[in-house]
Amino acid sequence: MDKETNLNINTRFSRLLIGGFVAALMIPSLVLIFTDNYSFIRAVAAVLIPTGFYTLWAVASRRSGLMIWGGLIWMIFAALQLVLLYMFGNSIVAVDMFTNLFTTNTNEAGELLGNIWPMVMFVAVLYLPLLLLAAHSLRQKFIIAPTTRRYAAITGAIMVLAGCATLQFDVFPFNVAENLYRSFDELVHVRRYPSSSAEFDYKATRNKTTNQREIYVMIIGEAARAANWQLYGYERETTPLLASQENLVVYKNVLTQSNATHKSVPLILSSVSANNHSEIYQRKSIVQLYKDAGFRTLVVSCQAPNRGMIQMMCDGADSVIYLNGQHDGAMLDPLCEAIQNDSSDLFVFMHSYGSHFNYAERYPAEFSRYTPDDDVSISRKNRERMVNAYDNSILYTDWFISQVIKTLNDEKCCSAMFYCSDHGEDLYDDRRGRFLHSSPTITYYQAHVACLGWYSTAWREANPEKALAAENNTFAPATTHSVFHTVAQLTEIDSEYISSAVSLVSGAFNYNVERHYLSDHCEPKRYIDMGLNRDDVKEFAMRDINEL
Repeated sequence: MDKETNLNINTRFSRLLIGGFVAALMIPSLVLIFTDNYSFIRAVAAVLIPTGFYTLWAVASRRSGLMIWGGLIWMIFAALQLVLLYMFGNSIVAVDMFTNLFTTNTNEAGELLGNIWPMVMFVAVLYLPLLLLAAHSLRQKFIIAPTTRRYAAITGAIMVLAGCATLQFDVFPFNVAENLYRSFDELVHVRRYPSSSAEFDYKATRNKTTNQREIYVMIIGEAARAANWQLYGYERETTPLLASQENLVVYKNVLTQSNATHKSVPLILSSVSANNHSEIYQRKSIVQLYKDAGFRTLVVSCQAPNRGMIQMMCDGADSVIYLNGQHDGAMLDPLCEAIQNDSSDLFVFMHSYGSHFNYAERYPAEFSRYTPDDDVSISRKNRERMVNAYDNSILYTDWFISQVIKTLNDEKCCSAMFYCSDHGEDLYDDRRGRFLHSSPTITYYQAHVACLGWYSTAWREANPEKALAAENNTFAPATTHSVFHTVAQLTEIDSEYISSAVSLVSGAFNYNVERHYLSDHCEPKRYIDMGLNRDDVKEFAMRDINEL
């Protein structure tokens, strides 16, 4: 092969490689224009800026293969974005998405990836060949022709400058790069939590008003949306045991402060709210509050330890038990043992697996009431099976909570149980085709959570005013911020960090306060400013939830 022929092959291969690189990376940007309803000006910026940037990147070196491999980070961003669009239908890869990648255990990740394999295969077919061709280019020592490189650089620079002239800089992939930085910054704060909260003191004092033993159990559910609970008007009998339970109070108007577990659960455990979220890294959890008040404390979790915020907030308990993915019923034995071990007052925090995807893995076979409920890939066509499995997981949660109540009731002491889910879940409910949770934009189904309290007869007799308030506040406009303060007031603990204004067992609950949601960038936003879709507003209105 003569030198000229070899040069032509070199040039054509390099041009194709650069063109394929730019085209493949631009797919997410083009899709986002339509899924997120960009304005014309923003759409122009979303095309010009990244196209120009990718072109400049590809020709920054004479060896295009080197720059393609150097652009692996942009391919990863693009792949993640396409997977996110497949699951949620819109929005860029958020801070919470990255944080979930760093904190989700491998079993959960495997369950999810196994059910979105069509998109995983698509991104693999789209981007792996580029890397293989780039490797071939490097082996053959192909270089970009000087003329091609010069024209490409000029074209790329003009496109970037023209795009920047629109003053629309919030475009993919740069907004995703910013979110990755924010995620790392959040993880740094989490890792520093043991030291940043070390000096915190609730200054808690306790006035014991009963001569009976006191036992309080706090349960945080996972992805249990109110819409699929019989207690909230769902047509299926998903909570038959709780529906017939005496002394149960169902709170009908509770919204989550975040749709991501790594943020929502710490907010529930802490006295802070979405409005002062930054203080969460300086405060200890409700487990420590009860410990300071003289209770023996136990934490039992079906989650796997991951050195995240939730685990570190629970590390100070007298006993901590992780059951690593077992069904929630496995937490009953540690509860019974703790009750029987001694007669001291006891506070137990339980973190369930609840209705976290994969739903079919969250309950024993005997709770497979609604069928077919077998494991299927994530797709709208499989909605019936997924909803069946989800409803069965709620049916199992009904049994589990009822067993906790029975355990407390059998003990014949002053006791109470408070349950609240961390957030809800989308299940291909409407035309938007939304699925799962933790999406950058909230929906009704992710926002409205199941929340209920069981108060024993002995507790009601010892706390008549609180018992009356608990009944009267069934439709109080609350968020998950109320959980800490409600549970804190189950007994007589005094602390400047406990607020009666948001406690569901307080007659002083403030019905006029605006509810806030913690955005992806950890900014408190009023629910009415979260850009709720008209379908969401309709669902809220159907349930008489109008004050957001």
